[in-house]
Amino acid sequence: MRRKRASSFIIDFIIMIIAFAIIKNVIPETNYTKKLKAEENEIIESYTAGQINFNDYFKQYSEVKYELDKQQISVNILYLVFVLLYFILLPFLWKGRTLGTYINGLQIERFDKGSLHIYQLLIRNIIVVGLGYLIVSNLCVFILPKKYYFITISVVGLLQVVMAIFSANMIMFTKEKRGLQDLISNTEMTRIIKKKKAKKH
Repeated sequence: MRRKRASSFIIDFIIMIIAFAIIKNVIPETNYTKKLKAEENEIIESYTAGQINFNDYFKQYSEVKYELDKQQISVNILYLVFVLLYFILLPFLWKGRTLGTYINGLQIERFDKGSLHIYQLLIRNIIVVGLGYLIVSNLCVFILPKKYYFITISVVGLLQVVMAIFSANMIMFTKEKRGLQDLISNTEMTRIIKKKKAKKH
């Protein structure tokens, strides 16, 4: 089961990366976006080379990151839409399955065997596929000042990584094989049970 879950995650992750790459190529970068990316690289290189201190790095990088995310908002919204469609709507309509879980003969079910709800899938994916970061970054880029925006998305991004690692360890090393997303959303990953056709006499 653990190997199948890992394989399912890898397949879904590859599909997500391909989708993100397609979205990024469909919407062309503006000259201003290219300029901001060049500035971002210069700031990182200057800090790595010791040419600027951390305070200057933080101030400059937070400003560029804010402007860059604002310029790329249409791309980021499409990323969010894909994640919502693939990881939430698809399994909701398809008996708790994504392509990755289906290929590995797995599906998401409620732990109490009731009907799977949208909010349970939302909770699961806020933890495991970066949905929380996408939602926060898309909302906060219009609400928060540059400095607070950068701090907020940095904290959320770090929490996202920590939760994903913690959840993976729970699946690998606990007896129940349930991750943080399973416990909080009251769900579990189970094998797809194929119904046998009744024999005709």
